[in-house]
Amino acid sequence: MTGLGIDHPLVCVNDIVQARETYRSLGFLMKPPGQHPWGTSTALVIFRNQLLELVGVQDEALLDSYPAGTFCFGRHIQQWLSDREGVPLSALHSTDAAADEAAVVGRGGTCEGTVEFGRDVRREDGTADRTKTTLKIFTREGLPRLSMFACQQHRRDLIEFPEWMNHPNSAFGFASATILAEPGDQPAVRDWLSTLHGATAVRDTDWGFEVTTGNGNWRVVSRASATAVFGPLPDDLAPDGTPSVISLDIKCTALANLRPFLAAGGFAYRDIAETVVLTEPARLGGILLSFCETPKT
Repeated sequence: MTGLGIDHPLVCVNDIVQARETYRSLGFLMKPPGQHPWGTSTALVIFRNQLLELVGVQDEALLDSYPAGTFCFGRHIQQWLSDREGVPLSALHSTDAAADEAAVVGRGGTCEGTVEFGRDVRREDGTADRTKTTLKIFTREGLPRLSMFACQQHRRDLIEFPEWMNHPNSAFGFASATILAEPGDQPAVRDWLSTLHGATAVRDTDWGFEVTTGNGNWRVVSRASATAVFGPLPDDLAPDGTPSVISLDIKCTALANLRPFLAAGGFAYRDIAETVVLTEPARLGGILLSFCETPKT
């Protein structure tokens, strides 16, 4: 297993302003929207070493900029968002992108290329500073919505602001992210995740299989077996059947802090075991959200 972990699956939406308001109404603090240099817009929920990121298309003239080989981040987002909202690309937390690239390539993976970028920021005391980020793009033929990239934030201190991390709903990170893949697709998904994280990270479960990463787990379910985890899946959730991330599974210290937001916003949800599952993909950017009560360590 490498150091790669789940950092931020990109929840791609058609209307980022509306989606941001929806997530704020769930009790998340969210920074004002920004823009990537390749033309996509972004709105962030900040956790320690993880983000919940909403992404939209803002400036189509920039979508082909910052290529990594033949892969263009912005164009990939636009292509798959034109089919449906959801997650077509996921960031993997890395503290050494070059070493993680070498490990993935050593297991038979391919890195499409590297993207280096930064943005000017100003600290609260007025001091000018600049972020620095390195991306290593990993793709697998036949699994376009499970494209991944190692994401090394060299200046995490310019991203993780404590005043934006104390979320009223008590959320503090991802326990897991869940991938929907039918039985015929699961061997390819297993091989892909093993390439990224190592074969020893994979274990079978009653509902499919799970992959331990350096920062939370991937869970892989079929539409039938997902009922054990989420209850019956909505028909409008990943209707094309393409293997893709369908749920972000969020840790919170107290579900009691979340429930008033669900009531005030009229969110449909169900309780399954110790988990609250929000069941309206059309409101959430083409995915489900689940919340599990977890002690903060």
